[in-house]
Amino acid sequence: MIKNLRENFINSLKTIGPVVLIVLILTLFMPVKSTFLISFLLSSILLIIGCTLFTFGADLSMVIIGNKIGKDLVKSKKVWLILLVSFIIGTVVTISEPDLLVLAEQITSISNIELILTISIGVGICLLLSSIRSLFGLNLNTMLLIGFILVFILMFFVPVDFIPLAFDSGGVTTGTMSIPFIITLGIGLVSTRVDKKAKEDSFGLVGLASTGPIIMVLLLGLLYNPQEKMVFDNSIYVDFTYSKYLSEFILCFKDVLLAISPILVVFIIYYFITKNVSKVELRKIFSGMFITIIGLTIFLVACNVGFLNMGYYIGEYIAASSYKYWLVPIIMVLSFFISIAEPAVIILIDRVEEFTEGAISRTVLNVALALGVSIASGLSIIRVFTGIPFIYYVIFGYGIALLLMFFIPKTFTAIAFDAGGATGGSLTTAFLLPITIGACYALGGNVFTDAFGLASMVSLVPIITIEIVGLIYQLKTRIIMKIEMLDDSIVDYNWEVSNG
Repeated sequence: MIKNLRENFINSLKTIGPVVLIVLILTLFMPVKSTFLISFLLSSILLIIGCTLFTFGADLSMVIIGNKIGKDLVKSKKVWLILLVSFIIGTVVTISEPDLLVLAEQITSISNIELILTISIGVGICLLLSSIRSLFGLNLNTMLLIGFILVFILMFFVPVDFIPLAFDSGGVTTGTMSIPFIITLGIGLVSTRVDKKAKEDSFGLVGLASTGPIIMVLLLGLLYNPQEKMVFDNSIYVDFTYSKYLSEFILCFKDVLLAISPILVVFIIYYFITKNVSKVELRKIFSGMFITIIGLTIFLVACNVGFLNMGYYIGEYIAASSYKYWLVPIIMVLSFFISIAEPAVIILIDRVEEFTEGAISRTVLNVALALGVSIASGLSIIRVFTGIPFIYYVIFGYGIALLLMFFIPKTFTAIAFDAGGATGGSLTTAFLLPITIGACYALGGNVFTDAFGLASMVSLVPIITIEIVGLIYQLKTRIIMKIEMLDDSIVDYNWEVSNG
């Protein structure tokens, strides 16, 4: 247990440490109030503590719950039960996703509960469809194509302000809390099949689950009054006071209890129905739940008090200066280091390495993902500077992603879309997004059309970079096969001559 806690602490330090260092270097070249800097440093310490406790607690509780429910679902062999539980798990786990809680906090035109429930139901529906695919071996490419055709159609019927928010919703829903559940469920479901492609179909659930929130928020946009202008209230970015930490802790603790309670209810119902949990496991789960609640509360307090403010200030100050274009490489470097140690990404890459038995290098995947996130962040700032409509980015980007999937192995398509769902981590919404919002305010842009959309870009571009890796892998495999065939033909030719 101490070893796991230490590993989680090191991973949190790797994620947050480089960001803190880069920000401290930036403060040497820009005026920052001492109270503001103290707030950021204090929040950095709290963020590391919160992230460590949250991931450690989730390992103790969420992983055990996911494994138990997944295995018992498979043993039941009842399709209706599997689909019902898939929907419930997808919905309740997403409600507690920290990335989503941070995003919802920054949207003032839509109530937090309304937005979170809409997005969570979207994940639940898509996880249900993903389970059908895993059970019956449906074609992933076809399902993705149908999903994004529906997305592109809906985009032309909703207010333009809703489009970046909808795509961001898909980018932040599958993170540290939900990915262990979804991956465990996928592994359990394909274990019921004996065909050759069963193992491949354990991937793709995360990618499909990310499309549901986009569709649901776009549908919410159809109900939104087009005459009513969406307003972003930048009063959430406030100066530092010590009392702010206490008041924020109370608010966040209430939100976290509300978010975690559906998972707890599902587990209690499962426990009383099956009685398939030992006393040792029960103690682990409840202690893990308690640690998760405390860790997630501390994490959100740090995000809402220190990181949101510093991100907003950096974006606003640099964008308003004569060196505004330096913001592009700055955010690219920040996002590269943030993504390379993202817990959800580490979980996914471990799964890929296990599945391929090391044939697909974790280093290659990590670098491809980090480069994708870095490029996406840079493009997002360029969009703020140029005002190029977000719709052009997503149509062009997803057009490439959907086209490439027909030229690469299906396993790479599933891995690529899963990776896209895993990259939009908490620091993306807590730090990178506020940078784009601050820059947008400094330049007088529309926050909803010019700044929002970063989380979705961070999910989109890594899909393409992983697909390119898959394309290279495919080409190399074909070349090796041709060389082997050529060697075989030479051997056969010599044998025929010697025996002629």
